[in-house]
Amino acid sequence: MSKIGIALGGGGARGLAHIGVLRVLERHKVPLDCIAGTSMGAIVGACYAVEPNVEAVEQRLNRAMSSPLFSKMKFDYLKETKPESKKSFLRKAQEFVKNGYLLFVEKTQDALLDLEVMEQVLSILLPDIKISQTKVPFTCVATDLTEGKKKIFTEGSLRKCVLASASIPGVFPPVKIDGVYYSDGGAVSSTPVDAAQRMGAGFIIASDVKGKIVRCDKPEKASEIMSRCNYITGMLLNEVQLQNASVVISPDVKYFHWTDFDRIGLLVQKGEDAAQHKILEIKAKTKYRTLREKLLGLFGLGKVRQSSAGGIDV
Repeated sequence: MSKIGIALGGGGARGLAHIGVLRVLERHKVPLDCIAGTSMGAIVGACYAVEPNVEAVEQRLNRAMSSPLFSKMKFDYLKETKPESKKSFLRKAQEFVKNGYLLFVEKTQDALLDLEVMEQVLSILLPDIKISQTKVPFTCVATDLTEGKKKIFTEGSLRKCVLASASIPGVFPPVKIDGVYYSDGGAVSSTPVDAAQRMGAGFIIASDVKGKIVRCDKPEKASEIMSRCNYITGMLLNEVQLQNASVVISPDVKYFHWTDFDRIGLLVQKGEDAAQHKILEIKAKTKYRTLREKLLGLFGLGKVRQSSAGGIDV
């Protein structure tokens, strides 16, 4: 049977559900030959590719996100609040100041937050190695702002590649690598099934945390209408990409905000629940491969890491 790959999609904190998906696959001994990730999927995927042990990955992420360093990124500042009718006068005043500040940043700066703290967090999560040196072959996707292309990283610094893939536009500034500016990969490949295909995977498990398009009453403001149109475009593009996956796992995370990093336990459980519903289908479709892995194990033969070619521009 051909290689088994997994594509871990972007979605901010919702991407922590990937940990639960990986836990179920690990528990049922589904072998993964390659991992492709976008944004938060790149962070989780890189952690697992470096150390293919779900418990270790969850502990590392939990520790990093509960640290004073992580709190410096002030993601809570970007959380949505209660509907207007339910806000107190004080809350409305705070919202007025907050929106004024965000508008000021939008007009005068390239991003709300600095990359330095994110770089420090990634230095805790990931070793200083090349992307080609992970235990499980790994790639991640970013948006090439310079040439207007999709970038599938297979060479270069692991930390730098993941940083580029997870650099949310407007929140973090673009990442410069070899003279090219990159931003979050979600703009071009929210769930990177195609990247897993390019790594040689014939059977691809997609972990999609974007879900289905959520119905919305008529947007009132120009900014809301533009945001809604961008949202629909991204969701429809993601649906097209998911059509090439062998199995799609969709954790129910629609009621979580993308900044809910403090709810990691619940998000991981959502991923585990969704994967559990698909595990019989996955095992049935990969049973011959799983049997082969067991036989190799009896003879003391493990999986050999296959090296990748250079980066791919699409």
